Amino acid sequence: MKPFRKILVANRGEIASRVLRTCRTMGIATVAVYSDADVNLPHVRFADEAVHLGAAPAKDSYLNIARMIEAAKQTGAEAIHPGYGFLSENPEFAEACAAAGIVFIGPQPEAIRKMGLKSPARKLAAAAGAPVVPGYDGENQDDETLRAEILKIGFPVLIKASAGGGGKGMRVVRTEAEIADAIESARREAEKAFGNGALLLEKFIEGARHIEIQILGDQHGNLVHLFERDCSLQRRHQKVIEESPSPAILPEMRARMGEAAVNIGQAIGYTSAGTIEFILAPGGEFYFIEANTRLQVEHPVTEMVTGWDLVKLQIQIAEGRPLPLTQKELKATGHAIEARLYAEDPNNSFLPVTGRIHHWRLPAGIDGVRVDSGVEAGMEVGIYYDPMLAKLIAHAEDRETAIRQLCYALRQTSIQGVQTNRGFLIRLLQHDTFQRGKADISFIPEHLDELVDGANPRLEQASVIAAALYLQQNQQMADSLLARIPPNYRNNPYRAPSMKLLIGQQETEVSCRHLAEGKFEIAALGAIAVAEVLSCERDRLRLAIDGIQREFCVTEVNDRLFIDSSLGASVITRLPRHPIPSTAGQEGAASSPIPGVVLKILVSEGQPVAAGEALLILEAMKMEQTIRATSDGIVEAIKVTPGQVVSPGDVLVQVRTV
Repeated sequence: MKPFRKILVANRGEIASRVLRTCRTMGIATVAVYSDADVNLPHVRFADEAVHLGAAPAKDSYLNIARMIEAAKQTGAEAIHPGYGFLSENPEFAEACAAAGIVFIGPQPEAIRKMGLKSPARKLAAAAGAPVVPGYDGENQDDETLRAEILKIGFPVLIKASAGGGGKGMRVVRTEAEIADAIESARREAEKAFGNGALLLEKFIEGARHIEIQILGDQHGNLVHLFERDCSLQRRHQKVIEESPSPAILPEMRARMGEAAVNIGQAIGYTSAGTIEFILAPGGEFYFIEANTRLQVEHPVTEMVTGWDLVKLQIQIAEGRPLPLTQKELKATGHAIEARLYAEDPNNSFLPVTGRIHHWRLPAGIDGVRVDSGVEAGMEVGIYYDPMLAKLIAHAEDRETAIRQLCYALRQTSIQGVQTNRGFLIRLLQHDTFQRGKADISFIPEHLDELVDGANPRLEQASVIAAALYLQQNQQMADSLLARIPPNYRNNPYRAPSMKLLIGQQETEVSCRHLAEGKFEIAALGAIAVAEVLSCERDRLRLAIDGIQREFCVTEVNDRLFIDSSLGASVITRLPRHPIPSTAGQEGAASSPIPGVVLKILVSEGQPVAAGEALLILEAMKMEQTIRATSDGIVEAIKVTPGQVVSPGDVLVQVRTV
């Protein structure tokens, strides 16, 4: 046993900050690493030392094994914690650490190979007596073999990247016509995310739950499980809500699943933290689907119910210490639930968004609530990495209380400058089916219309009123002459002053009539309200609208106002008083819906295309987006080249309709 004095964290953002915090509590010096895009991130400043890796693309920085080893040697780090993602399940990285005399805080390279690749893991699990989902995990990976196996399994079929997780390289195929595109895109995404394009096929079980068991093994032959997490709520095959215990698991089933997970871990002598994942069918049968040889994003849920710091245990295991607990001693208390806050647009297929975070406020003072985050105000959310901003975790004595606390914490979270899934998460947590514990992996796609942002007249009216009064108050305070004149004074008494605002896609004219000191009659969006300004500061406004007081957090950036209140978040644009001449839109133009990089162009100039036909593929934040023709026509011009960075609204391909 050799205690570590210095650890390098080979990751970024939220997970880097989380590992660094535990190292600090243990009295271990730390080294952070960063790319060109991350030079000012909080994790870089939090560490004792930080080393620059390279350019923003992950292959030039966080996936560069040689540079990571060199950084550890430069700083004298005795061990490397990989976090999750990037190099965390890369056996070559674990071997490179060992060759350099550096301890890899994770399982042995051979264990990563056996469990980290989904196909070998299936075979190992079956040998250990665990049931597996019917599918194909063979070495022959040519398109025709995969196609034949898909048809043999029968629709629907799930295509998965054998080398990784997080929903990357995952596609559900329901018809024969989808097979070719699904195989190609899944393989390409897997190669870019994990450096390995091998695919695994499984029967897609409708109405199932995704249950995972946390395991922990030391170097002395001890291995335990720390109960289950229910990760059924997913969009784009990525988890957004996780909880423990699962509302669908009874004690007898919990014991059987835990035993199966431990048997799989013992079959290879697993060490460190890992996860054994199962599908729970509607009839109560469960099947092994994959193993993760790393810490999971949702590990705080387990920490909250068990009281154990999994990162600390990982470090102690890597130092050679035995587990400080036995299976009989492990207890789960209460209920924990986690929500992942992403920079994404739920109304646009959950596509990631970019932008600068102008305001960032996290909840405080809520019993049992923990926030893990790696961002701050002023930070740019770019195209190179995963769009997760933070995780909010609530722990309480029962599930209902934990859900309530998490919803309240989300409402108290304010992020301005980038769109997030905050409102979507709140609606999801408050949905009756979820509250009754009945949501499965199909829940989000089946209830999407109820969960995405819809019209909210109350929020829209309050936000528009707040925007108008904020602009008016700040204009008056900024001018010493105006400060001595009653608000909205006009020498024309027959018409109240007005301004034009845009909220979402809705344009409205807001008129404001002064009633008394600080009190106004506001007409907007076809309704009239009486609003009183109780206080106005640079970044916040307190109003009483029709007798109800609320505080509005406001950030002004050029002509846009980002507004948060207890009702929700809005973005409002101040429009010019007179319309600006504009040119007609380009008929048939395919524009970029997201910021990203042009990955592949699928058509050529002069080529006929049909409505819905794929034109090109964009990549952003580890995700692919296929851009398709909106109508039949002829490709008139291709405006971009592979590797080009594009912004939302940029014209990519010009199609002349026919």
